[in-house]
Amino acid sequence: MILDFFSYCDTVASVMAAQNDIMLNGAPYELAEPCSVSRLLELLNMKGKPVVVEHNGAALLPQDFSRVTVSPGDRVEIVSIVAGG
Repeated sequence: MILDFFSYCDTVASVMAAQNDIMLNGAPYELAEPCSVSRLLELLNMKGKPVVVEHNGAALLPQDFSRVTVSPGDRVEIVSIVAGG
């Protein structure tokens, strides 16, 4: 059962990579070409906003956004930081 799940995940990842899609917050997002996390944030109108970004399971520091490349098949989670009371 567990092997079937991982096999399914590998198949989904392969299909996504062929279509230039990434998984963004759990949903497919078409990426025209590989780009930096900074560029992805620009495309999403989130550049300069306080966010936490996870790339393929690893949390990124803001200073890494410009050097980490997002490519088809990657998984990206972006969470906006909101203060309130």
